[in-house]
Amino acid sequence: MALAWLWLLATVISLVSGVVMALVCWGVGASLSEVRFHVGPPLLSFRIRGVKWSLGFLNFGASVTFEPLGIRRDGSDNNSFLQLPLFLRLIVHLSTVAGMLLLAVACLSPARGLAAFTSGFEQVVNVLLARERVVAFLALLRTEGFVPALGVLSAKLAALNLLPLPPLTGYMLLRELWQGIFKPRTPNAGIPAWGIMLVLLLLLGWGYGLYEGLVNPYSREPGIGVMFREAKKLIGSAADP
Repeated sequence: MALAWLWLLATVISLVSGVVMALVCWGVGASLSEVRFHVGPPLLSFRIRGVKWSLGFLNFGASVTFEPLGIRRDGSDNNSFLQLPLFLRLIVHLSTVAGMLLLAVACLSPARGLAAFTSGFEQVVNVLLARERVVAFLALLRTEGFVPALGVLSAKLAALNLLPLPPLTGYMLLRELWQGIFKPRTPNAGIPAWGIMLVLLLLLGWGYGLYEGLVNPYSREPGIGVMFREAKKLIGSAADP
């Protein structure tokens, strides 16, 4: 049952962030050919005003495909996004995070939403405490209800997306800024493999924490974070004369 609630929370966040991104793209003049609210293969797709919209089983991220405009002289693909000025391209990149923050503020309050966002940077990278935080979040979902839990999760995902790791928004912003100011755009630049590996490690850590939080929520055995802290204490004691 908890997994179903988590899936529903993630789906709502993907829908909101995806719609906000699409609206921002249209607002700055970038034409779209597809809006996806998922990763992996689609389960449901439909067209509205010539744009394909799709949902999948893994609704854990929203993305868009821009209307192609042929091939550039350097051999790279051209599209409506690349025709925008630099500051508008940065706004487009930030739109998904802005959608998540707006959702967090709407569900919690401006103060609580921003507090949940700023504390999220440390929390999302500290996978050693993943199980404890999963248990705490599920307790929040049970006691406070769907809307506050939606706000908290949306704020944490906004913080996650601003990490400077490919293919997250933080990295895309830095790359766009670097290429826009210091050097021309690299033709068909891909996503570095090292960044994908780091993001996968983060996801694996949280996947394990989610499993432990669901299967052993009341386990008295020390979590991996506690074991690491105790190990550091032992190492420090052994080094003392």
